[in-house]
Amino acid sequence: MELKFEGKISWGDIASETNGVLRYADIIPVAREKLEKTCDQNHPEFIFPVESKNIAKLLGVESFYFIVPIFGLSGTFKDTEAAVMIAKCLDWGIDKDLSWHSTGNTARAYREYAIKTKMKSHSYFPLSCSSKLRGATNDEQNELIAIDKPFQQISFLAKTEAKQNNFLHIAPLAWKIEGKATIAYTIYENLPQTNVIIQTIAGGYGLLGLELGIQRLKILGLKNDDKYRYEAFQIEGADTFAKLLPLNRDIFETDLVLPVNPFEPTLQSTNPLSTYNLVRKVIVETGSSVSSVTKSDVLNSFEFFNEECKALNIDISFDDEKSPYISWAGLLNAKKEGRIKNSDKIAFIITGSRRRVGDMPIVNKII
Repeated sequence: MELKFEGKISWGDIASETNGVLRYADIIPVAREKLEKTCDQNHPEFIFPVESKNIAKLLGVESFYFIVPIFGLSGTFKDTEAAVMIAKCLDWGIDKDLSWHSTGNTARAYREYAIKTKMKSHSYFPLSCSSKLRGATNDEQNELIAIDKPFQQISFLAKTEAKQNNFLHIAPLAWKIEGKATIAYTIYENLPQTNVIIQTIAGGYGLLGLELGIQRLKILGLKNDDKYRYEAFQIEGADTFAKLLPLNRDIFETDLVLPVNPFEPTLQSTNPLSTYNLVRKVIVETGSSVSSVTKSDVLNSFEFFNEECKALNIDISFDDEKSPYISWAGLLNAKKEGRIKNSDKIAFIITGSRRRVGDMPIVNKII
């Protein structure tokens, strides 16, 4: 599906009265009616940026806003991706069962949107990450399959099962990042002067999606300068990009060392094996950085951040998902190191999920 625009275009031409992913349907290469069927305006993936004057003052920056894409059907920041991916499956007219694997958030998000559209699916995830499914919908047409094996084996086992059962196993890079591009759209529609974007990363898809969105906005004339950079953070022990980027060489499978007892399980990722060079290109071209954060950095800094989020009705939980707190610790480090300037206008993306409530869904099978 090709996107075509003629003449000048404004935000009013592409941003509808809706919220979340559907707001930008005109610049998402998916049929609008499929997005309308997939997205739920009672649970938009994001609404408007949330300002924190307290954090701006603490950091000594011009402005600080939270970008909060955790209001969608699964309550995770993967909902923007899931909404577009499942809508595209409808667009393609896929008539077989879908399957996917993840450490929890992606599988949970894809599954909730599959349930919304009455598709059948099979979600594979590590048994050790079962808590990430708390509060997920019970649905007998959308199986949950836990794998009691080391994380590195999840992908192979899930794909083997899918092939044996004739499921369509989906993990296409181009469509994963299309949904994430919508986060760039909401940043620059509402906060056009933003010059620093903060995010915790694992496989790097979030960064690639943001960059896709920004480049599309430039083509459309909705962003007219190059004054932006990323400050991305990884937890030590799962910091493939942070360790390898300074070496200025390619990545090899032997470079991918994952922690035995991860601080945040959803940040385990083998995706750098396919995304590394793409992420490196973005980092170099935008003058950005990817930095490691230690567990002690996070533990020593999360309380203030937690209280500020609570005061702003950003309902996150350190116990449920540590990703936003990793970014916060990294941002404080960046300030100490002089990378954050008084003139900076910061957009801080809440990754992970909102506070998880409810019961554990039925797990249909354990491998």
